[in-house]
Amino acid sequence: MIVVSDTNILSSLAAGDAFPVLLHLFVRSKICIPPGVHQELQAGLDRGKTYLEPVIQAIMSRHIEVVPVSSEEEQLPLRYPHKLNVGERQAIALAQICKATLLCNDRRATHYCEQQGIRVVNLVSILRLLWVRRLMSQDSVRVLIEKMEQVENLMLTQAQRTEIFAPRRRT
Repeated sequence: MIVVSDTNILSSLAAGDAFPVLLHLFVRSKICIPPGVHQELQAGLDRGKTYLEPVIQAIMSRHIEVVPVSSEEEQLPLRYPHKLNVGERQAIALAQICKATLLCNDRRATHYCEQQGIRVVNLVSILRLLWVRRLMSQDSVRVLIEKMEQVENLMLTQAQRTEIFAPRRRT
């Protein structure tokens, strides 16, 4: 399975010192990013966001693959909502072409993807999966959320927190 990530998921998890757990969560998947996301991550590091270093290292060691944008993928973003940035547009195009899951936390981008039938996993779902799949405890996920809020000014609503920590469903 191919998973395409936007910048915000990688950045948020890196801000919480939890980026490596994403690799464990998608251990059976190939995690890819388009060049626009790579450029956004590098620009953040260049602006002093040193918490992005593990993500850049994962790219350099090919745990995350930068996939060149094809001519078809270059044309697709022209039809996407104009308020999306280059990285989001390229990530959506790559996910659409590869029929991959997109990791994204931008509300406009996820809404657009849902309308287009592109599978999206947002930050709330990832945080929930971390404890449900026992990669982290609920307490560790709470600490992770606090770190992300401090470093990136991320704000989760009470409804999102309730969704993250809702009891597991029995199947």
